[in-house]
Amino acid sequence: MKLLISIISIVALSFSPMESALNTSTETVNTAVVNEQLTFDGYEGEYYFFTDTNYEAVVLEANQKLPIDLINGNYEGKKLEVSYEAVNRTQDSSSEGVIKSVKLSE
Repeated sequence: MKLLISIISIVALSFSPMESALNTSTETVNTAVVNEQLTFDGYEGEYYFFTDTNYEAVVLEANQKLPIDLINGNYEGKKLEVSYEAVNRTQDSSSEGVIKSVKLSE
């Protein structure tokens, strides 16, 4: 009887980790638009790096050409008004959101 319970437990437990490993969905649950004043820190590998007013890092990406060329490095250290669609991070991405618009702060 103990052997039967042990075998059933092992079989049941062996399927649980595989199921979660196969579940690699990239759902976007939170699609709130955030408007923030951010300091531009740089661009690398399709990611735009910013610092918010609390000195916390904000990593964003863009699906479209931005009105300001942030890739060339001319705006590093500048404050920008950034509007982005917040998304949940996935295993494949470090991004916290997708930039919708960006302009220089006044």
